[in-house]
Amino acid sequence: MSYESTTSLKELAERILAANTIVCTSHEKPDGDAVGSVLGLVRALSETKDMHAWLLGSVPPAMEAMTGDTTWTHIGNAKKIPDLEPDLVIVLDTGAWSQLEILEEWLRARADRVIGLDHHASGDDVAPQRVVDASAAACTMLVLQLIDCLRIELDIPVAESLFGGLATDTGWFRQANADAAAFAAAARLLACGVDKDGLYRMIEETARPERLALHARALATVQWVHEGEVAIMRLTRADFAETGGRRSEVVGLVNAPLVVQGAEMSVLLVEESEGSVKASMRSKPPRVPGGPFVDVRAVATQLGGGGHMHAAGARLSGDLDAAAEAIVQALAQETA
Repeated sequence: MSYESTTSLKELAERILAANTIVCTSHEKPDGDAVGSVLGLVRALSETKDMHAWLLGSVPPAMEAMTGDTTWTHIGNAKKIPDLEPDLVIVLDTGAWSQLEILEEWLRARADRVIGLDHHASGDDVAPQRVVDASAAACTMLVLQLIDCLRIELDIPVAESLFGGLATDTGWFRQANADAAAFAAAARLLACGVDKDGLYRMIEETARPERLALHARALATVQWVHEGEVAIMRLTRADFAETGGRRSEVVGLVNAPLVVQGAEMSVLLVEESEGSVKASMRSKPPRVPGGPFVDVRAVATQLGGGGHMHAAGARLSGDLDAAAEAIVQALAQETA
């Protein structure tokens, strides 16, 4: 199917205004953009609507810290779904069923009440009525536009949520998606009084020693392929058990090899269970505007995944060796 907008922000705003009880949720294992999008909308609407923030799967400690004093519900599996019948469900920062397995049956049964807001170029028909803008650096930028359509004035808690999502999804404004529009949105949010230094410390500087041990394991496995331009790292289930590291503590690790001169792409393979591997991929922007680069979204798409041109992922069947070989083959096909 073609994954694109089926409505406008104005029409989404009208659906929101007509509802009373609203659930906001996002993909499993939420990152800063997912949490920031959910929190931003919940905080913006909480004075006039009965708002519910649902975070799915494993929620990293830094993401929990982002929630502050905002009430939210953790849904670890389908049995934990609250007994609630909302007027509207807003799915943010994803449109892929593979990222919403916990809620899939529940969402399908309420499809007429589901709307979506996403900045990814690929997805499914999760939200029949949705706005998709792959040019946006983060979903929080679209949430900001939606809040404007709702004519809600920004305050510090809302701005902080949106800034956190934008900052983390652009690598704190170092990645290629940090364009003029992203900086303009950031400037507007900072003007509301966001404490960016405090936010950075809360999100990025709360690691446990076990995280360093886990990262050391991965870095020790770096394999250079594609004429030394692509790094592949691996983490086994034993690595997590022996270091005490958590699944949530691999966030950002995939970027580490990109500091090497000549590196154009980095891959982190994580053994999730026997016969199942999660692959995270990152690539650098071109050396000069318009120059060549590795489109990791295209590589991931070949493997049944998706994402952005410089940040993508996929889940692969088989062991780590098979996953590495599949990525090498997909990369060769993409760059042929």
